[in-house]
Amino acid sequence: MDEDMDCPHISEAAEKLKLDVEQIRATLNNRSCNVCLRVDQLWMCLECRQILCGHNAVGHSTAHYEFHKTHCIFINIESAAIFCFKCSSDVEPKDHDDELNRLRQFILYNRGPSSNNSNKKRRRKKAPKTVKSRKTSKRGPRANKKVSVPNNENDGCMNTVTQTLSEQEPQAVVPKITLKTVVPKKALKAKPKKPFFKRGPRTTKKVGISNSGNNCFMIAIWQSLRHLKPFIYCMKLFKLYEISNNNSDPRLQDCIAQEMWKLMVTLVDWQKPVGYKVREAISPTALLQIVCKIKPRYKGFHQHDAHEFLMFTLETLHSEMKDEKSKLLLEEGVTNLNPNKIETLVSMMFRGFLLNEVYCLVCNTPYRKRDPITDMSLDVPDYKNADPSIPRPVDLLTDCIARYFEIEELNENNFYFCDKCSKEQRSTKRFWMNALPNILCIHLKRFRWNATSRTKVHTHIKFPMEFLDMSPYFDDTMRKELGGADTYMFDLMAVVVHDGEGGGSGHYTAYAVDDKDDQWYEYNDEKVHEVDASLVENVQAYMLFYIKRDMKVNFCHNNS
Repeated sequence: MDEDMDCPHISEAAEKLKLDVEQIRATLNNRSCNVCLRVDQLWMCLECRQILCGHNAVGHSTAHYEFHKTHCIFINIESAAIFCFKCSSDVEPKDHDDELNRLRQFILYNRGPSSNNSNKKRRRKKAPKTVKSRKTSKRGPRANKKVSVPNNENDGCMNTVTQTLSEQEPQAVVPKITLKTVVPKKALKAKPKKPFFKRGPRTTKKVGISNSGNNCFMIAIWQSLRHLKPFIYCMKLFKLYEISNNNSDPRLQDCIAQEMWKLMVTLVDWQKPVGYKVREAISPTALLQIVCKIKPRYKGFHQHDAHEFLMFTLETLHSEMKDEKSKLLLEEGVTNLNPNKIETLVSMMFRGFLLNEVYCLVCNTPYRKRDPITDMSLDVPDYKNADPSIPRPVDLLTDCIARYFEIEELNENNFYFCDKCSKEQRSTKRFWMNALPNILCIHLKRFRWNATSRTKVHTHIKFPMEFLDMSPYFDDTMRKELGGADTYMFDLMAVVVHDGEGGGSGHYTAYAVDDKDDQWYEYNDEKVHEVDASLVENVQAYMLFYIKRDMKVNFCHNNS
């Protein structure tokens, strides 16, 4: 350990730290968490200069450290306190001449609007005293404050500190001509470097959906579906709105298909009207009323699970379209068709198949069954009670998928009845991929239930933005029959994020990409922001929507 430092990690961070005044100023002007937009308890990573909420708030700084183990030193952008995640304690550097302490002085003298009220009052009281001292010559100049002068006269950070102090002192203490010569004009006009995880201002390129009362879980799903180009293209092609028009069947009078079609088309074809204000948003009141009528539990102002709402939406759409198609087939004289084999838009886009294999360990006989799936629900590892001193690898989405397809030995309470042995036997169970959906929906099971509450697992899962390879999860025979890479490679199109602790609380947001210009957007109810892809790949994902690459080529590029 360095003798001048409290911990070895901060000495490494201090050696790497090179202050760029304009870049630091531009970074500190963004006084909100890069992930959840929280404006209090903000910390800046000294390694990559990202501003994230503290471990006592939502904890995105903790998630950032868990993902980047070398990014362990954070500095509070209000109090200039320093925290080391590896030591799990606050750190006070002892060398007051290094870059780190200059950064702390810069932060303290450039506090934002979130500073405490007492500090504001103290500054307001000093301003008239300074003016009065200039007019009254009898009182003489006040004592100079000690400010360490940098060895390099071009040290921009210390010059900024000196300038700030000089504004509160008499004119004779720090001459103006000295300040003008010390601060170069080139440094003041320098364009700040583009920060990582950039979130742009609110945009008018896309439109948000108004939150009528804690229905952010619906909005996140609707905005995600809006960016699934094959799904939208087929909705327009099949004219789903005709399902609910002029239909005398009382079962189909309250269908969500028509209002869903209207909402999707409005979101996709929306263009900024004349006189549009950035705070205006779409209000799908009719669709919300029908949803609440079909599913009364969605009434009121309670928070619900976004994954459950997606499953409800897809199942309801599939049921409505299947009933309508059955009716049309009956009118055409087709009576021997199995209703379970009727294909709809939902089944064509979202349905895949698993090969469910149970293997008898006594007679070595495999039993296989083909099961349909609409999504994949993956377990998320929980390290809440793990030893923080023991390093662990980064958790990847592919690791979660691999665990989903692992072999599981059934215990004595779940012994399988083997037809060949004619009794229950020890056996194993596993899944194989049998047919991939065109749109792969992945649900990360972050919520845990116990007797009294519902908790959340905050483990960060690193997911690929493109080229998710699903071929390893087929058996050897099926893998040989796969076509080109585009038939089993997937690209990410949308992400749903839950901020908060429990499933019955918190807030849902969605991130989705526009394939026309590969621009990612953040949908936070009425607010829509342009964001960098680097921000999206570091969010704490709850749901992921991937599109098969051959579908992306056929629909997204040819029909954009």
